[in-house]
Amino acid sequence: MKKLLVILAAMVCALGFTSVMAGDYHTGSSLYCNECHVMHFSQQHGYNADGTGDFTDLGPAGPYHYLLRNEVNDLCLTCHDGLTTVPDVLKDHSNGVREAGALNRDNAAPYYSATGHTLDATDTAPGGTWAPDPTHGLICVDCHSPHGRTKSGVGSYRNLWRDANSGTIVTYAVGTNDLTKDVYERVAKGYSYDNVDMNEPDTTQSGFGIWCKDCHTDFHGTVGGTEIGGDVTTGEFLRHPTAGVDIGAIGGGHSSANVYKTGARTGLGGKTNWVKVMSPSGDWYESETDSTISGLTPTCITCHKGHGNKNAFGLIYMKNTGSISEQGTEDGGYRDLCKQCHIQG
Repeated sequence: MKKLLVILAAMVCALGFTSVMAGDYHTGSSLYCNECHVMHFSQQHGYNADGTGDFTDLGPAGPYHYLLRNEVNDLCLTCHDGLTTVPDVLKDHSNGVREAGALNRDNAAPYYSATGHTLDATDTAPGGTWAPDPTHGLICVDCHSPHGRTKSGVGSYRNLWRDANSGTIVTYAVGTNDLTKDVYERVAKGYSYDNVDMNEPDTTQSGFGIWCKDCHTDFHGTVGGTEIGGDVTTGEFLRHPTAGVDIGAIGGGHSSANVYKTGARTGLGGKTNWVKVMSPSGDWYESETDSTISGLTPTCITCHKGHGNKNAFGLIYMKNTGSISEQGTEDGGYRDLCKQCHIQG
């Protein structure tokens, strides 16, 4: 999905270096050229003087453009599929509940093409006009910069590309939260669901919404505008807002802050699971007994996994209680997701 600039590398692993998790890798001092590139496409041994040492294998049909070791998706998946030392982004894995979920590739159960972003697919992005290269299809570097591009020395979250229209990036803080950043990552290079939350530095927009809009244009915009329509008094939206409307802000029904916080219209409902929302205060309501939190706002990845999961559209079917998985809860359904915030039913 982002600028199809077939640039130099892909997100891959290891040449005998210390294993790390994704997020703050492939950038700065962790950008190792020879993980992804090979000078003459003839490597037969490692980089130690005696020829030992690990290296990423060469693809079967090279040499490849830009001195790459393999085609982009296959190169990325050399490390990002099947290993426990780096994020496994394709289908099932054993690394806990991934924040972004799972890409699919071959339309095989249970990760069908309808469940999220499909590698190698040539389809036009829903709600937009952007389409992948017709030969290579959707590749990892359409969304992620393999070299960790920065703006004014600030890194983009997960090495996501800059927004094509505004030039902005999805900013993030690590270890100590910074409410001026879009994302708070509690531990560097942490990839799990409970390690990542969203701030709301601008209550009128979403950093993720702006970024997703590059491809899914019609799904994002300001309240009252062409794409979203409606207003914050009566609702009547044309499409679900991805920013600018707090949970429970519109009277007369619709969403409810209390339902989101407690799982009940009044009182406590025993709620232990919440979908991720943006918070301007850096407090995401991790206990239903705290009634002081306000200003919580849903955005794209409140309802969808960025890569996808086992549900259609990568939706997060989150029940109020139960064990959390990439599907939300394994026995959850569409209604459970809606009822995280809405009172109807």
